[in-house]
Amino acid sequence: MRKVILQLVKATFPILAGFSTLINSAYSQQNIIAGKDDTHPEITAQQYSPAKIYELSAVQMHGYNEIQWSAMAEEDTRRYIVEYSSDGINYQSAGELTALRGIYSLKHYTLDTRTFLYRIKIEKTDGRFFNSTNFLLGGIEIAPVKIYPTIVEGNTLNLRMTFPVQRMNIISLDGKQVMAKDLGGIIGSTQVAIPVLSRGQYLVTFYGNGWQSTEKFMIGGS
Repeated sequence: MRKVILQLVKATFPILAGFSTLINSAYSQQNIIAGKDDTHPEITAQQYSPAKIYELSAVQMHGYNEIQWSAMAEEDTRRYIVEYSSDGINYQSAGELTALRGIYSLKHYTLDTRTFLYRIKIEKTDGRFFNSTNFLLGGIEIAPVKIYPTIVEGNTLNLRMTFPVQRMNIISLDGKQVMAKDLGGIIGSTQVAIPVLSRGQYLVTFYGNGWQSTEKFMIGGS
């Protein structure tokens, strides 16, 4: 068995998810969860869990993906829900585990051979939900949009978009909006013209259907 890191691709056919056999490796507790509804939470930094989730991994096996993680500072955590998505917008549940303090393992059985984006949703005892970072098979974290290079010499941003992007806003570090542009749900690599900006650092926020992501770039030169 070996880890396989694959490129995330846009879904073109329905997910054939079977059922999920859940294994808590620390306590040998097993549950079966099936037929979960889609969820549509926003992917924002404010939703990240205050509980410490680390050592995230997703290993592709024969007929299933094994999701593993460790957790600390989880005294007020009720349960963990493993969610997966093929487009970074629509998420489904692959199963859930009760928070018992330790190392967790969940088997996501599926006949679908596409590479899924995974995340851990944490439910606290007060009913609030928080999301971990997103990661691909192999435990690789992924951002919806990448700017390359991040030091911009001209008036063009080079973008690599993993998910469809509807619009973008650029603001300076003093909070002034310098550009707002509709992108119409484009995906993949593209170039976007920006206005002439003074030298310095800027923040650009990208918005999709149910998510947003903020990246930084620097205007170089004089």
